[in-house]
Amino acid sequence: MVPDDSVHEDCQFLTGSPQRFAVLARLYDSPARPTDVCDSVDATRTTVQRILAGFSERRWVVKRDGEYCLTVTGRRVHDRYRDLLTELERARAVGPLAAHLGPIEEDVPAALLDPDSLTVSSEQSPLASVRRFTEWLRDVDGDVQAISPIVTSVFNEVAADLLESEIRIEFIIDHGVLERSATDFPTALERSLEHEYITTYVHEAPLDIGLALDASRVCLAAYDDRNNVRAIAESDEPAVYEWAESVFDHYLERSDPLEAAVSTS
Repeated sequence: MVPDDSVHEDCQFLTGSPQRFAVLARLYDSPARPTDVCDSVDATRTTVQRILAGFSERRWVVKRDGEYCLTVTGRRVHDRYRDLLTELERARAVGPLAAHLGPIEEDVPAALLDPDSLTVSSEQSPLASVRRFTEWLRDVDGDVQAISPIVTSVFNEVAADLLESEIRIEFIIDHGVLERSATDFPTALERSLEHEYITTYVHEAPLDIGLALDASRVCLAAYDDRNNVRAIAESDEPAVYEWAESVFDHYLERSDPLEAAVSTS
């Protein structure tokens, strides 16, 4: 069903300025006279009167004994618009993660799309996500399963420290990471082949996400087209952990042992 023009006009009226929703929110708390609304909203009396007239025309408010009161419809409009603002705020916060999730985006648990679970890189702090991901890895509890579409000296150093602590690692990379490791990080590649506590696999296609699991926690990393970490999300919820295990298993099924990949490269 496509709304008619009058509905779009009503929507445009409400969204035309922040003051309009502010007036609606003020009346949501209690009925008020225009002067009372002016005291609560950053708007002139003329602007408030114009807004109240627009609300009255749409039957979102009625005037009783000099006070403006929200109608049932006005309250519903307020509630739905507040929910929309909340969702837009959430979308803005989660955008750097959501834009780079590739084929798993439709299945990502809601807990990983909670702004409170995120660390996001920005122009002011371009390495925020990498630093937090590194901290997460250094603080692992138990063995680790991980997927990575990149290789860096920092991650190699963390992996070496984990292996020194006798933490077992199952690691999935792609052929691009394998080629760069052979060229730039031969010692780390040799360690992946020979160390008893790490088992590495090479995925059949390029990877587009990063994922790490320890005994109880999940860390999901999203990378941009240049393989920069744009955002990470963390969770220790059991449902998220089950999801992450299934994602890891899905990629593992489509990967070959590193030894086999090296022998054919």
